[in-house]
This record gives sequence, structure tokens and C-alpha cells, in this order.
Amino acid sequence: MGYFPIMLDLHDKKVLFIGGGFETESKVLRLLEAGALVTLLSPLAHPALEAPPAPERLTWLRRGYQQGDLAGFQLCFAHPPDRSLNTLIAQEAREREVWLNAVDDPAHCDFILPAVHQQGDLLIAISTSGVAPALGVRIRQRLAQEYGPAYAEYLRLLRTFRPLVQQTYPHDFEARKAAWYRLVDSPALEHLAQGEVETARQRLLEALHNQATPEVAL
Repeated sequence: MGYFPIMLDLHDKKVLFIGGGFETESKVLRLLEAGALVTLLSPLAHPALEAPPAPERLTWLRRGYQQGDLAGFQLCFAHPPDRSLNTLIAQEAREREVWLNAVDDPAHCDFILPAVHQQGDLLIAISTSGVAPALGVRIRQRLAQEYGPAYAEYLRLLRTFRPLVQQTYPHDFEARKAAWYRLVDSPALEHLAQGEVETARQRLLEALHNQATPEVAL
């Protein structure tokens, strides 16, 4: 089976999480970080969720799943302690046309979650299409060594250049495209890795206006 990779904007989207499994805390926290409005169904203790970030985004009903709980949702995660419940949850999800992810249960999933490495706005997702998630984790660990904290600062800096690129080349898409390649091919990242933020900014400004800078072939 093939999967279609996609990044979802979950800000202010209602998400149901049927929890209790050992990954409930980490997955709910990640949904909250993404800005989702999470309804958690779980009768069990989850200490990390007693005082979560953005507590106004978490509604915790301290009980298990009941038929009809998926009403009003478009997205649901199922991670109950009793995995056999996934069959009932998946049946309701199909009836209500709710997208379902059943943790570690691909047979009841409409989508699966990749292993993720993140540094600020840099988000690298790795998937083995459910065949060997442990391999995805190992690849993520290797990527973490190459794409470290400097990339978060790099993207924060590049964000400030978006209006500058637009203002410099307002009517020429190809010129803007070439400018962006000059920016990302500049030595700015190396300077940021050394903590030289202002030098990095200067290198980016030079790259923005230096149309003679060759592009790196892709």
C-alpha cells in the first residue's frame, strides 16, 4: 500500500484522542503543540497532562470510549489500553467518515505517523510505510546529528528575508526563485553554527543582491 505524505495544519481543529496507552501523554502533548483542540478520553492517570501547555486546548473526559464519541470530529487517534477496542472505534470512524489513526495497529488506520526530527520550522518526517518503524527512528536519529539547532535559527533568519525577496523582485518569479537558491547556498548557515548571527545576516543580504552568484545544481 502506498501512502501520500502530507503536513496538516491542526491549529484550532477539533481532535479526539481515545487514550490510556503508554504513548498517550507524548502524542497528546504533540497535538497541543500543533495548536489542536484536543478531547481526551481516558480514565487512567497521565501526570504530564495534569498541567499541560495551553490547558485551555485540552478537554479531558476521564472515562473510556463509548459508541457515539466520534460525533463532531474529523480526526481521531485511538490508543486504548485494550487494543481490541480499535475494531469498534474503526467501525464508527468509517460510518462517520472520520480519519483514524490507531497507534501501532495499521490494519485500523486511515493514516500513519512518521518518525519526526524537528528544529524550529524545520520538520523532517521519515516513514517506512508501517513496515519497520524502528528503522524510521534510527534514520531520524542520524538526521538529528546532521540537522542540529543551527537550522532553527537559520529558518528564523530566513523568515525575515521573505518580504525582502518579494520587495527586491516583486514581478519576476524566476528572479525570486534564483534569489532563494542564492540565499540557501550562501555560507550563512556556517556562520550561525559559530554563533555569528550578524555575519550570517550580512552574507544573506549579499546573496540577495548578488545576481552573479551561481546556483548549486540539484
